[in-house]
Amino acid sequence: MKRRIVNDEQAVSPVIAVILMVAITVVLAAVLYVWASSFLGGTTKNAPTGSMIASEDGSGVWTIQIVKLNPQVSVNSVHWYLLDVQGNTKTDGLVSDVYGYYSGQGKAVVFIDNDFNGKLSPGDKFEVHPGEADSDLASVSDVTDYSFRMKFAPTGDVIGYDIGLQS
Repeated sequence: MKRRIVNDEQAVSPVIAVILMVAITVVLAAVLYVWASSFLGGTTKNAPTGSMIASEDGSGVWTIQIVKLNPQVSVNSVHWYLLDVQGNTKTDGLVSDVYGYYSGQGKAVVFIDNDFNGKLSPGDKFEVHPGEADSDLASVSDVTDYSFRMKFAPTGDVIGYDIGLQS
């Protein structure tokens, strides 16, 4: 009896090969989605909670300092508001719009990121400069009795409580 070796080069059926390719593609797409979403400001879905404190420096400039904030969120996901005595919005914007500015650069409200991490975190602060040239507050000489509010943009929830600017 002679032995005969058969060369069968077909390893898996075409149906199984297609199923494996689709499964690998789906897993790769899921991994890339999770990886890319970490660069887009995180995955925080619930509004952060926090507290702030306000103080005036004697020359009319107010500082609103973040005391607590959990979790920390990107400067791109928080909207701030300065409300007048009647509760109307006097000026507002995203934190990222006033990030990195200093007094005298045409912004009445500036954000100072003390730890330079691109997120709102304890120790970071806002400065309100009434009368700042070329700003929304150019005609306002005093913001005493105004209020400051922050909202988490994805949900619209207020972060902490409105803080009153009072001497």
